[in-house]
Amino acid sequence: MLTGIKAQQNGEQEDEYEETEKKLSEELKMGEQQAEFAERTVDNLENKIDSLQGDLYKEKLNYRAISEKLDKTLQIMMSM
Repeated sequence: MLTGIKAQQNGEQEDEYEETEKKLSEELKMGEQQAEFAERTVDNLENKIDSLQGDLYKEKLNYRAISEKLDKTLQIMMSM
């Protein structure tokens, strides 16, 4: 009788362990998917930052060129 009860308890405990293992495996899979998505998002954001920094640099150069032209134009006007 005790052997039957122990076997039943062991079976129930084994079922609980299997269920826990299944839940943990699903959580691991979801965590890995979230990590992959986060990595792709970071890569995309880094690329966007690089692009924006490049655009900013170009605009600064453009601003400098316009400022120099404006300075030269004002110098010419002042010397007239």
